[in-house]
Amino acid sequence: MNEKETCKQLIEPKLESLGWEFEGQLRIGPGRVNFSGDSADSMYDPTQAIIADYLLRYRGVPLAILEAKSESEDAEDGVQQASRYADRLMIRHSIATNGHDWILTDNESGEFETLPSPPSPGDIVSRMGVTIDWDRWAGAFAANFHVDQVTRKRTRPYQEMAIAQTLWEFAQGKDRVLLLMATGTGKTFTVFQLIWKLMNGGALARQHVLFLTDRNSLKDQAYRAFNAFDGNERVTIDKATVSEGKHQVGKLFFANYQNLDEDLNGKKVYQHYDPDFFDLVIVDECHRSGFGDWFGVLEHFGGALQLGLTATPRDLEESKRPLTPEEQRRDTYHYFGDPIFTYSLKRAIDDGYLVPYLLEERVTNIDEDGYTAEDGKRYETKNFERDIVIPDRTKAIAADLWDVFGKYDLRSEKTIIFCVNDTHASLMAAELRRLSGDANYAARITRSERNSHQLERNFAVVGNGKPRVACTVDLLTTGFDAPDVKNVVFVRPLKSAILYKQMKGRGTRLCEDVNKRYFTIFDYSCASALEDAEFDGHPANKQKGTLAKSKPQKKKGIGDDGPETPKPVAENVHVVMSTTNRSISFGDGQWMPFDEYAAKSKEFIQTVSSKDISQLLAIWIDKKSRKELREELGDQDIYTSAFRHYLDLPDTDDVDILAKIGFDLFQVPTRSDRVARFWDEENPWYESQFGLTLPREPGGIHTASGNISLAGEAKAPTASGDNWKVDFWRTALDHYSLFGIDDLEQARTYAAPQFVDQFGSFQSLTTRYGGAQLLKSDLEGVKAHLYVPMAN
Repeated sequence: MNEKETCKQLIEPKLESLGWEFEGQLRIGPGRVNFSGDSADSMYDPTQAIIADYLLRYRGVPLAILEAKSESEDAEDGVQQASRYADRLMIRHSIATNGHDWILTDNESGEFETLPSPPSPGDIVSRMGVTIDWDRWAGAFAANFHVDQVTRKRTRPYQEMAIAQTLWEFAQGKDRVLLLMATGTGKTFTVFQLIWKLMNGGALARQHVLFLTDRNSLKDQAYRAFNAFDGNERVTIDKATVSEGKHQVGKLFFANYQNLDEDLNGKKVYQHYDPDFFDLVIVDECHRSGFGDWFGVLEHFGGALQLGLTATPRDLEESKRPLTPEEQRRDTYHYFGDPIFTYSLKRAIDDGYLVPYLLEERVTNIDEDGYTAEDGKRYETKNFERDIVIPDRTKAIAADLWDVFGKYDLRSEKTIIFCVNDTHASLMAAELRRLSGDANYAARITRSERNSHQLERNFAVVGNGKPRVACTVDLLTTGFDAPDVKNVVFVRPLKSAILYKQMKGRGTRLCEDVNKRYFTIFDYSCASALEDAEFDGHPANKQKGTLAKSKPQKKKGIGDDGPETPKPVAENVHVVMSTTNRSISFGDGQWMPFDEYAAKSKEFIQTVSSKDISQLLAIWIDKKSRKELREELGDQDIYTSAFRHYLDLPDTDDVDILAKIGFDLFQVPTRSDRVARFWDEENPWYESQFGLTLPREPGGIHTASGNISLAGEAKAPTASGDNWKVDFWRTALDHYSLFGIDDLEQARTYAAPQFVDQFGSFQSLTTRYGGAQLLKSDLEGVKAHLYVPMAN
């Protein structure tokens, strides 16, 4: 039996008999966003979608990933794939089976065993060594997710896993839980769905939930995100609400720490609630010290379940030394414990839910060498605009930014520039307005602007509205969502990795409306020295600039923001760009210059192909070995879409891009070149295969590569062969030239109009062809004669 038959006849009946609930063809993610392409249809490569054969649930709890193989294959062939998918979803157990052997892997310990039948749900739970209070929590696990009737937005697999893991921890009696999810991955939506299940599953005795933030914008954003609940079920807590006695009627309560900590009638606002009023307290952005400063709120509601949310893991330095009691009081991990679920920026980019990023480091001469004032005092990057104002530097950076935006066609794209202070932001915005000739092109958006909220709203709307450039200090670091931001610019030095992550996170969101496939960081202040490759991934294509005065970039010390104080102003300072470095994020945990990255890729490609381009092509011809190669390339962070983007090879087959890198090809054929060569040079094979003879021009040159329908013209093939098959393969290879070989291996391709109009339904086609097996056999022959080495 093939894989589909094995699943239906052997695997699924056995799972059902043991009480498993299962979801087939679980789409974990669409795969990485393609760097290149103009249309929404080309945003993703369908062949790179990350799809698990089965997710196994018990009582609504995801417990295992299952990878199925056909009855004739070894179950061992699915072990690695099953573990890879389980790891993506942070599921401990995975199973690989051919319907007869069942290999169960504990991905936490690495242990595995072969079983004669699938493990039962109870066996998996027992192996995990946990005790669940099913009486209280079964309803919440089983409750459906909310689906908005307008947007039809659904919970993504990683969000479901975060919710399930949170319920799993609560159901074991743990009352402090931490979720770590990268900016842009939908923490608020995830928590909304969690609360929806809790409310509808009857797990909360009083049906009261408190959502805590430390900014009004975050509080208002959360309030709106829960609009599936009636307005009378949502309450914003402040002094006015409590004074009017309206603070205890509802289900969902939204508040800032600051508001709860205010005095009202002789006690704090939060003390107007009984300590057991809330079943669950959500602590948003819990990495910030706010929960330490207003710790009394959490202590007062200490009997409630408490869930911390953050996009920012703690700094490495903090984790390497013992914390003082006061630091422990403020330390996220000490209070909540280690994250029970982590979804990193690196993983989100790899899964295709966030976009990768380019990093362009641009360094002025005075940032590289420092600046000595007339009084002899020495300044460097950390001092600029903070201790000394250098207008010429700001103007030079604005001019350089304007030029580089023009070079990359980015002037009309949305940009956030992080400046040192309000004055710096004002000068930067003014200079960009001058350069653009548009009074509305750039705006300072800081707390000192009276209309900052309106400017924020205007900037956040997806589309062509203005301003196009927002110059800020830190107002737009968190809780601000403008998905079409394509440029994030640092002119402000930083020493906080947390702040850098938050600022960078403004660009990570996917936005198909504007064909956003990546965003670019332009770093003028060495802020990118704070890159966290382990959590975020990295910019991995580092290309050095060709400027004559290029020197290795010096990493400067960086300081904190300080208050606005009178400071000296340096006039008539000569400022030019001295160093540039360019990078791309691939998420393999380290930065790498482009030539190094290409060399690493070349070494791997030559290893897997035994240093023979014919062997590489042979691997590509076979569907199974091609899939395995792609997985190995992904494990090595070798992405053909990135090479296609940087080498400008939009119509080239992936295997030819690999050949270009692996074997230093001077000329790289396009897919159309391969098709033309096939018709021009492979006629002995296909004429023999189909029992026909193509017409030839004088001199013996046949006409197969011309733009004619061979079977329908006077010069049609002669002999008793299947003349129409030439038309069929012409149509098929035209499709290949546009979309690649994977499409030709999918039956659904032949339901496309260009096939149906000429050859009828897929069933009609296969019947006429002589059966699906003959069609498949001829496809293998076509691939073997299509993928041959071409002249370098």
